[in-house]
Amino acid sequence: MSYIGIPNFNDPCAKIQERIHSQSGAKVIDVLYGAKYPDGTPKSPVQGDGHGHFSAIEIDGMYQMIMWRHPDSEGGYQEYGEYADREASRTDHPLRDLEREIKEKKSLLYEARTLMKQKGYDISSADNLLQRFAGLFDMNTPVEQELKQKYNELTERNKRNKKYIQDQQHNAEQKRRLVSQAQELQHSQEWKTTSAAMKELMEQWKKIGNAGSENDSLWEEFQNARQRFYERQNSYFEELHKNRESRKKQKQEIIAEARTAASHSEDWSGTHKQLEEMLSRWKQTGSCGKDEDDRLWEEFQSIRNNFYDRRKIAWQEKESEFLNRRQAKSALIAEAQAYAGDYSSQAGDKMRRMGQEWKEIGFCGKDYDERLWSEFRAVQDAYWQGKKSFAEARHREWVLKTQEAIERRRNRIDKIRQNIVSLQERMSTTMNPDKRDQIAEWISENEEQIRDLEEEIYRMEQEIAG
Repeated sequence: MSYIGIPNFNDPCAKIQERIHSQSGAKVIDVLYGAKYPDGTPKSPVQGDGHGHFSAIEIDGMYQMIMWRHPDSEGGYQEYGEYADREASRTDHPLRDLEREIKEKKSLLYEARTLMKQKGYDISSADNLLQRFAGLFDMNTPVEQELKQKYNELTERNKRNKKYIQDQQHNAEQKRRLVSQAQELQHSQEWKTTSAAMKELMEQWKKIGNAGSENDSLWEEFQNARQRFYERQNSYFEELHKNRESRKKQKQEIIAEARTAASHSEDWSGTHKQLEEMLSRWKQTGSCGKDEDDRLWEEFQSIRNNFYDRRKIAWQEKESEFLNRRQAKSALIAEAQAYAGDYSSQAGDKMRRMGQEWKEIGFCGKDYDERLWSEFRAVQDAYWQGKKSFAEARHREWVLKTQEAIERRRNRIDKIRQNIVSLQERMSTTMNPDKRDQIAEWISENEEQIRDLEEEIYRMEQEIAG
């Protein structure tokens, strides 16, 4: 049973006592009433006159009845409110139940906090303490609200610790998987791919967090598997290094063969195939040491470059090819001119592609290439300048429309603010709590509309600002 105000039970002589309950921080009221003279007229209550005693505690602005002993004139029976009417703990002083439960709550929180300070504490024990706290009756007094906040903090902390342990277990599972993969690869002879795979396993390992008590042993297993592979790989490449002189001789023979085949050849296609075949053998020969590799490669590449330079000169002398390129570029210029004034996205894409197409056509002779390029560039520049002017005009039109939209929203905000003022005036004159709550909700909705409109205005102004 609850009351908005303090009841006096229509007794003009009722005594109302108020105090702050020290253990809970809540206000407690006691109403003594119903005392009467022998003739039945009301009188001020005193001890032993059979008056009634109503006790209540203020919770969230409401007075919740905790105990009510009716006056003798009403039978003198006693009842309890929902906060005290529990068979397991009913006493003649219900506030003692509240005090006892607050004390128990503090004790449970202290135990939980002390437990959580221990390294590797038992999560289930902490859960049990917190569940016991949650099962206790709650009157939502100020002290209980503070305790509930501490309970929520400890609950979150326990959840984080539980997740941390679960993460460690997950990390251990992930690392065991990587150990298994490394052990499968440790005997591989695919040096390049396996080395890359081992590197990838290490990158994955680095991304996995701590695995708890298994972390060190898993790392040792993982490193042992990797080390066995790398030891075998190093032994293999040490053996390969012993064959460097043989590889050097093979490369010198390829150089001599290339010099004989390419020095004076004008069989551009046939010699090219020979050089490519030699290059393939060169790559398959393997390394004979960085310094020797660089020196021999420079000699071999010089022979190849000399051949390809002569081939290029021969091709440049093919006037028929130049003629085809000039015709292709002239056609491209005419096509570009046809798009003048067309500023659609398709036309723009085509104009952009023309630049790439121009490059793909290639060089068409010194006497023609620069002149054709100037013509093509002039058409392109005129097109893009026109497109820019067209876009700027459209942008100005868009800016004007956006500014008009902003002004409309500002006008709307002014009207909403006027409506808020009107609602606030209504609320100040309304005594009905439900109506006041409804008006407050309307004001909140209006304020939300203002924020939405202001966000839209901000976004529009940002778009205008570019």
